[in-house]
Amino acid sequence: MANFSYQQFRRLVYIDAVLREGKFPTAQELARPFGCAPRTIERDVTRLKNDFGAPIHFNYEMGGYAYSDPTFRLPAILMTQSELLAIFLAERVLAQYANTPLHQRLASAFGKIVAYLPDDQITLDFHEIAGTISFDPGPVRSEAKEEIFDQLTKAIANSQIVEMEYFSQYRNELTRREVDPYHIHNYQGDWYVSGYCHWRQDLRDFALTRIQRLRVLEQVFSIPAGFDKAAYLKNQFGIEKGRAPQDVTLKFSPTQARWMREKVWHQTEEKISQADGALLLKMHVPVTSELKRWVMSYGRDVEVIGPPELR
Repeated sequence: MANFSYQQFRRLVYIDAVLREGKFPTAQELARPFGCAPRTIERDVTRLKNDFGAPIHFNYEMGGYAYSDPTFRLPAILMTQSELLAIFLAERVLAQYANTPLHQRLASAFGKIVAYLPDDQITLDFHEIAGTISFDPGPVRSEAKEEIFDQLTKAIANSQIVEMEYFSQYRNELTRREVDPYHIHNYQGDWYVSGYCHWRQDLRDFALTRIQRLRVLEQVFSIPAGFDKAAYLKNQFGIEKGRAPQDVTLKFSPTQARWMREKVWHQTEEKISQADGALLLKMHVPVTSELKRWVMSYGRDVEVIGPPELR
């Protein structure tokens, strides 16, 4: 079954509804609400018959289309096998990130979709597929509280300030802060909220798993006109921020270069192959301890060309 557009989906549902009313519509009449050609409706009718087994025939006596079986109706959800498989795989991906309520909700939604589909529309064995495809995102944090996730999404939607009790790993203590939450994002399986910290008077990222308590306040905030979420996330390497981006150039050995070419390490990256098989990796990122640890992990297979403070 091929995919169909939203407009065709609307037409298919409309045709089904009109035919079930027994009005014997013509292609011209069915086309009128959508401003399309009657030929388009004829193709839709053919698709209903071929893809969904709709018992449609043209009643010459009444001069229009009709169902030969008045009990027939389209399934509550029109979905192709490839679309259903895509949702299933998305649920499997989030299953690896069980530290977020999104996983439970997507799993529940997938179950409801399957429950509403007729048996003859499901030919895939999802239990078998689950055993043949797996995802390994690496280590993730402990479970984030669903209540905190929901409170933050509500606060962001309504531009409300939040008060949080947050455990600082660096200070090794519980702190209380008021934050203007701007954006929730996932980095390597961990969820963070980015926003303006009133205590630090600067933008900060807070791991959701370190938020012990959270309260949505009545006060509202406005995101500064010049704030760009995409640019904010782009000007970093990893999760650490706070410094101005610099031009970083790394030279990887011919052996390591083969693996470095396979991945995109940063949105600003430029890869330049050398005659001896080595690779120059250029990025515009802040020099942070996180970047330094990443560079050091490659040992003798990497040489820092610049800047000097990264050596």
